[in-house]
Amino acid sequence: MPKLLWIAAAAVLMAGPAAAQDTANYLGSDEIIVTGSRAIEWDPDDVPVIQLERRADNLIVAVRVVNDTRDAPGRRDEITRTLRAMARAAAGREDIDLSIEDDGTLVPLTEEMVATLTLGVDHGRSDTSVASLVVKTPIREGDTLDAASERIEDFVDGIAPVGRSIADISGDWQLSVINPAQYRAPILAAIAADARTTATTFGEGYAVQVEGMSNRVTWRQSGPLDLALFIPYDMTVTPRP
Repeated sequence: MPKLLWIAAAAVLMAGPAAAQDTANYLGSDEIIVTGSRAIEWDPDDVPVIQLERRADNLIVAVRVVNDTRDAPGRRDEITRTLRAMARAAAGREDIDLSIEDDGTLVPLTEEMVATLTLGVDHGRSDTSVASLVVKTPIREGDTLDAASERIEDFVDGIAPVGRSIADISGDWQLSVINPAQYRAPILAAIAADARTTATTFGEGYAVQVEGMSNRVTWRQSGPLDLALFIPYDMTVTPRP
């Protein structure tokens, strides 16, 4: 193997564990919202060749519970009871879970947590309170966007709101992935294999160098329910000295 290629390949393999550990510490096993307003819009020219195609883990959507009962304690009581009913209904299903969003990550919402939620004011109306949560469903093999979204719609439609509470879907359908750092090793392996193939193709007179292996795993949406996971990197082919 040409010396420069060996150095570059070693950098790929040596940077992997340390960078993967750093990424795992950063993300842990969190569930990350990977589409929507917080997602990075990647220019196709900036996306590397090596990508790991896979389905997202969950289809998610925001749901608001709004209540305009006159007195504030009554509004909170009716919203809380509605949310508890939603949590109990979700707990009885394998295809629906409730969460709250915390800076782009999803935190499971249980019935016990409902009482701790902070209520907001609906569009500046002081006599109307609102609670926001996320409803999600796992994306199954063979799912379409219509099939997955229908499960959430059926769940929301089946809610029996308490008092003057109203629960409705708010916002766009989004995707989430659990612990994207876990895909670092297979992406690195694919990059290393491509570097070896490239070096062989160009022959002994050229060397391949790969840079950017300390970058974190990132993603782009490649289909209605699909993601392409990748590590932003640069690979160059240069004549050997």
